[in-house]
Amino acid sequence: MAIRQPCRSSELVQQWWLGYYFAAMESQDLARGYETKADEELLRLALDSVDLTPEANAALNVELSKRRLNQPERLEAFRQGEWKRKEDLQKDTGKLWVIHQYGIGRKRFGKADYSYNSETGLEQFRTTIFIVLFWIPLIPAGTFRIERKRGLFSRDMTVLERLPLDWEQILKVWIVAAGSVFALIVLSRLMLNLRLRF
Repeated sequence: MAIRQPCRSSELVQQWWLGYYFAAMESQDLARGYETKADEELLRLALDSVDLTPEANAALNVELSKRRLNQPERLEAFRQGEWKRKEDLQKDTGKLWVIHQYGIGRKRFGKADYSYNSETGLEQFRTTIFIVLFWIPLIPAGTFRIERKRGLFSRDMTVLERLPLDWEQILKVWIVAAGSVFALIVLSRLMLNLRLRF
């Protein structure tokens, strides 16, 4: 007795229908997700639309259109604003601070490529921010070109640009720090020996 084979065309139709159903469900989920996002989040996604799936792009474009955010000039203005925001973040040195009791915090070390303008009273130099422990610079957090008003207790500074880590400056800071620690150890031992003698 011959066994009846299932119809191949019906299987294809069923697979197509399932694919369409799940794609539709995904599009609906994406649309609902985009509806809850702020304008800035949608525009940020639009700038990186090449990384989205076709379904995600379609749902995003629908939501942008509903909010009238899809005009080229609006996208370009947002792109420029994002570029400026990222540039400012790169220039941010972070807050410099130290807990004096333990010498833990973030401090600036080094003054390379120094220049001074006598007319404006401004000085410029390259410096590196370190994470410090017991006042010892351990981990370099970033190298910056900064400008500030020259003065004995001048703390305000303007970051001109963030630079790649200056390993020459970092090594010099570490060598000076290691030398200072070594000198302190030797001095402590000398003082201890003098105490024991007297």
